[in-house]
Formats: sequence, structure tokens, C-alpha cells
Amino acid sequence: MNEPMSPSVRVAVERMKSRLRLTRRFGFWFQAVLGATALLLWLGFLVGQNTLYRDDSTGAFIAFWFTLFTLLTLAAGLFFNWRYLIQAERRSVSAATPSQLDLPKQLQWVTYVSLTGAFLALIAMEAQVGELLVRLFTRTLSTQTAGVLLLAANINVTFAHFVCLAGVLWITGALDREP
Repeated sequence: MNEPMSPSVRVAVERMKSRLRLTRRFGFWFQAVLGATALLLWLGFLVGQNTLYRDDSTGAFIAFWFTLFTLLTLAAGLFFNWRYLIQAERRSVSAATPSQLDLPKQLQWVTYVSLTGAFLALIAMEAQVGELLVRLFTRTLSTQTAGVLLLAANINVTFAHFVCLAGVLWITGALDREP
């Protein structure tokens, strides 16, 4: 592996690096904006829960905690994206051999974090939707705005995880294609 790369391999590595930088940069900022929005919505639910009404239902409890865990996985995904973005900027063209990129391991971690976050967000959304439907059908029209805020937070986080997974799949697809 210490032998020099052929020109075609070097071109493929450079193309992959540029796609990786673009995807990570776009994905990082997109996830950061959606994550900040979701955090504000979650905090709005928290304020509404403590000041406007007290909802001790199981659905709201599950949705609240799963949304928190989902936000934490999104923060971990942002950390990985930021770290890999910084590493990609620091690498020189000559030092970018495929063994040094360690791309599959990086993509694997990002994929696991995003899949875990998306799974937790889906559980939280199902719990909150179930809670809102129970209130709708039992004619307790106390469908508070705070419950909808929590649902909106989960939708934003799910979309952020989806963007990350789509980026990983795009990078992987770009790697699998022949030059």
C-alpha cells in the first residue's frame, strides 16, 4: 500500500474527497439548523408543560424523553460531521491515500448514529401522535399547542437524520460507481 497511486486512482480519490466535503458541509449546516429548530420546539414544549398545563400521560412522557434522546443523537451526529469536516480540510492531496481516508469506518459511525436517532424520533412521534389522537377521540379538546410543538420537533429531527443518511448513501453510491 506504500506504492504511489496511479493517476486514475488519484482522480477518483480527489472526486470522492470533493463530494465528501460538499456532502458533509451541506449536511452539517442543514442538520444544525433543523436541530436548533427542534431544540427550540422541544424547549417550547418544556415551558408549556411546566407553565400552561401539566400532562402526565404516558404518551407525552415517552415522547418527551425520546425526543431528548433523539436530540442527543443528532448532537452526536453533528459532532461526527464537524470532526470529519475538519479532518477533510486538514488533509493534503498527497496524503490522501484510500487507506488513510478510513472512509468506510467514518460512514459506518455516522450511519449508526443517524439510524439510532431516526428510530428514536419515530418512536417519539408515534407516542405523541397516539396521545393527540386519544385526546381528539375522547373529546378532550385540550389538544394543547405544546403537544404539537413536540411533534414538530420530532419531525424536524427525523428530517435531519434523513438528510444525514441520504448524504451517506450518496457518498457510498459515488464510491461504488466506476470512474
